Amino acid sequence: MKVLQYEALASKVLVVAVQRQIGWCAYCDAVAGENHEQEFQAIVYDGCKLLEKVARAIFPQYSNMIYEE
Repeated sequence: MKVLQYEALASKVLVVAVQRQIGWCAYCDAVAGENHEQEFQAIVYDGCKLLEKVARAIFPQYSNMIYEE
């Protein structure tokens, strides 16, 4: 999976947009909040997948792409 972008919802909560085979999806999880550039990678593997409507609200720039449930 290729990371498209990540956003901090708070200093210790990150959301990561990931490119999949035919579209994209987003994952969210808590982090230590010390270095987001290093911490976002773990979200892809350990985070919880977001509902489509929540993911699209955070990442509207991917509105033309299919969201993979």
